[in-house]
Amino acid sequence: MKKLPKRNEFVVCRITKINPHSAIAYILEYDLTGLIHVSEVASRWVRDIREFIKERQYVVCRVMDAYPDHISLSIKRVHREDTARKLNEFKREKRSEKLLEMAGKSLGKNLEQTKKEIGNLLIEEFGSLTKVFEFSLKSPDLLKSKGVPGKWADAITEIARKNFAEKTFIVKGRLKLITREPNGIELIKKALAKAKKEGLNVQYVSAPKYVLEGNGKNYRETESKVRTIGEGIVKDFERHGEASFELEK
Repeated sequence: MKKLPKRNEFVVCRITKINPHSAIAYILEYDLTGLIHVSEVASRWVRDIREFIKERQYVVCRVMDAYPDHISLSIKRVHREDTARKLNEFKREKRSEKLLEMAGKSLGKNLEQTKKEIGNLLIEEFGSLTKVFEFSLKSPDLLKSKGVPGKWADAITEIARKNFAEKTFIVKGRLKLITREPNGIELIKKALAKAKKEGLNVQYVSAPKYVLEGNGKNYRETESKVRTIGEGIVKDFERHGEASFELEK
């Protein structure tokens, strides 16, 4: 018997069939099929279900009930942030599956042999393949302490080092500072020093133009940080002259 998803779990699905009052969805992570009733498609009244979902569309659903003979799913009970988080997790797990396949190939194993020999053990011990590769970077010995054979632990760690480094986002903003006060140079240095103190890189373009640069693993957080610091500098500097800030597109 196949493993069932848990109640209230978020799952990634592909719409396979649309009926007048329901939709059939294939649950990718479990290789199972579930049903989305028309009342669970959207928060408002649905006159035509096809206005909201299409066949072959990928959606994130909440599991309402899960039995061997029936799985009930909901789209409307999934918030936008839950959808973004779940899709990101799903993509990372799929990428980790490919990396595990690469680790297997380095040991002369095909995909089926890799899954049989080490895949189930990794899922049982770590919960997901993504965590396996994250731990292999932070603490390689942890894999072996969890019962992962040495050759597999070494192969996974090597693949992780080459391919699993977290992406770093760079956000830049253009800052313009003009002042005619006698101590103008010191005022500008003080303003730029504030950006440096907050962890941003400052690049001189040509007077009176400067670039503030921030980097991080979360794009929105990095963008927000650069914007907040840049606009804060403008607000403080305007009493001494002209100032403007704009994020680069």
